[in-house]
Amino acid sequence: MIKKYSQFIIYLFTILIFMTTYAQEKPTEFPLLKGSYLGKKPPGLIPEKFPFDFLPGNYAHHSAPVFTPDGQEVYFSGMDFSMKFSEKIFVMKMIDGQWTPPQIASFSGEYFDGSPCIAPDGKRLYYSSARQFYNNARNEDGDRNIWYVEKTEDGWSNPKPANFNTPKWENGSDISKKGNLFYESGGDIYSVKVYPDGFSQPEKLSDAINSEYTELHPCISPDESFIIFYSSRPGVFGERGGDLYISFKKDNGSWEQAQNLGENFNKGTLSTSFPRLSPEGKYLFFLKLVAVPWRAEVYWVDVKIIHELKRTHIKLK
Repeated sequence: MIKKYSQFIIYLFTILIFMTTYAQEKPTEFPLLKGSYLGKKPPGLIPEKFPFDFLPGNYAHHSAPVFTPDGQEVYFSGMDFSMKFSEKIFVMKMIDGQWTPPQIASFSGEYFDGSPCIAPDGKRLYYSSARQFYNNARNEDGDRNIWYVEKTEDGWSNPKPANFNTPKWENGSDISKKGNLFYESGGDIYSVKVYPDGFSQPEKLSDAINSEYTELHPCISPDESFIIFYSSRPGVFGERGGDLYISFKKDNGSWEQAQNLGENFNKGTLSTSFPRLSPEGKYLFFLKLVAVPWRAEVYWVDVKIIHELKRTHIKLK
């Protein structure tokens, strides 16, 4: 337990260091982007870069892109690492077949918001926020909880706090078609059941997934057949930080022991994190930290590679 918390503190401390030093040039003109997934050629079974460097000013990617089920909008968070608690959620929209430049999402901008995920039916968007429950202010220590907005005829509703809580920060949620919301708190991964009128009590996942080290950024498949997440446990391919790990669900509903997704996903970077599936479950997006001060690039890969690994029970290397 002490090791887990020390790892988590190191992770947060590293982020704070990046916040004080980050500066990077950005393109001055927004490119013409048309078609599904910004008009990019779909990837194969080896992860490849998804060109997505469109954030304004000094903002850098701090989550993978999350597309709405209709493919007409994409949400992602960005952070200016020269400022404390600067993370915001941005959106790009496809209008008349052409993608717009990033804008701050209607529900974000002031409260240290990040890690968006969208329910499979597109009716809710969940995210992490340091917004206080009862007034329009931010928790000054940056303490985050899970919030959500609901789809309306005019866009998104006003933000609402999820009515469950865990002792530590709540971050990085993702939701399955079964209505289970997965998230991390204090370096462990939990799940809650989403009901029409609320949520169940949080349940910590088993030690097949959680360890004495830090586990973050859960990404659940729509049918809950597998979960992908970041872990800082020993044996990673990244030069610092951690790698992406995967666990498959057994027939009895329990999780198999997680294993590293391997060098094709994780080697050659400082760390790999923030996995997210496309709405139809066809592609996996994730971030590779390629330089410090913080500079992350978006990658994507065909999920057929995950299904093939599960089908053949290949030991990942």
